[in-house]
Amino acid sequence: MVNWRGTEKLRRKNGLSIDYLTLRKVVGCIGLLLPVGLLVGNSLVTSNLPDSMSAYYYTDMRNLFVGALCALGVFLVSYAGFDDWDRWLTNVAGGGAILVAFLPTKPAVCATHARTCLAPAVRALSTEQSWVGYFHLAFAAITFVALGCMALRFAKTKPQAYKPATSESMGTVPGVLKRVWNGLGLEKPQNDHRTAEKKERNIVYRTCGVAILVCIVLAAASNLLPEPIQSELPWFFIFEALAVIAFGISWLVKGETLLKDRPTGTAARQGRLVAAPAEPIPVLPNRSAG
Repeated sequence: MVNWRGTEKLRRKNGLSIDYLTLRKVVGCIGLLLPVGLLVGNSLVTSNLPDSMSAYYYTDMRNLFVGALCALGVFLVSYAGFDDWDRWLTNVAGGGAILVAFLPTKPAVCATHARTCLAPAVRALSTEQSWVGYFHLAFAAITFVALGCMALRFAKTKPQAYKPATSESMGTVPGVLKRVWNGLGLEKPQNDHRTAEKKERNIVYRTCGVAILVCIVLAAASNLLPEPIQSELPWFFIFEALAVIAFGISWLVKGETLLKDRPTGTAARQGRLVAAPAEPIPVLPNRSAG
């Protein structure tokens, strides 16, 4: 006898899995293609290279920059994740990306000895432009840190694979640090049943997470370089672009575009894909009932 109710439930679950995999792929594509799109699109119009991704707001690539950040922000806020850590990180990153889009960075300031000052450059920054620029930098930093932590968390395994913390250790400093370490997906599970592909993906996740965080520091440090070195290349843009590309790669891997589990067992011999996804898909509550 066919269990129609079970079949319908499985069909809905598979549809939800596809939706989440597609969402991850879209987020990854935006991160991977945004720096390239800004650079190539701007080069078709002018030979001037802005010194940061945010500076493209004042070029013909403004719509691409703002649109991509808004789409990215909406997708991240819509992403439910597996637990409160995921929800907080993606909500912070998504909200930060939207605020970065609508709070532009400071415009370029013309040199004091320049006879002409062509827009969008200004002779001097207004108070409003200065404060908006400060908020832009703050939200950009928060967004990048959240994205880096999210990439690290992709390497986590199921919560039951870890040894549960006792009530006595929860309030201690080592207990809190252990919770943070586990929350970032850095603790090795007790019973390691991960596939070879999952272990490879974890290496990519952690590499991308560390790369994002390191690039943030390097981008900030690039402002301290001597003026002749700064004028040679747009160092800030380079480190920003590398961080965004690393973010995109981590989400493409999470969306099973890259390093997907290979078929095994009978399904592989028959040329069919394994039905179970490589990694668990978050299940949202059924809103249709009641």
